[in-house]
Amino acid sequence: MTTPISDASLPRLSEFTAALHGRVSRGRDTYGDSSFHRPFADVLEEIEEELLDVAGWGFVLWCRVRALRERLADVEVS
Repeated sequence: MTTPISDASLPRLSEFTAALHGRVSRGRDTYGDSSFHRPFADVLEEIEEELLDVAGWGFVLWCRVRALRERLADVEVS
């Protein structure tokens, strides 16, 4: 099986983990170890809120892509 997209993406994994490391470090600086002691129900609520944020941004991007597609439909290619 050929996997050109995966092969091209794997080198960026270190970039992703570096960004994640930065985010976790900023969280540590802001919240200390408190996240490790929060009641699990609070953590689940936080996760649900974050997932809704991600989905909401997905909707915004979807709307923007649709608008771009509509504008491009009027462009003649020669």
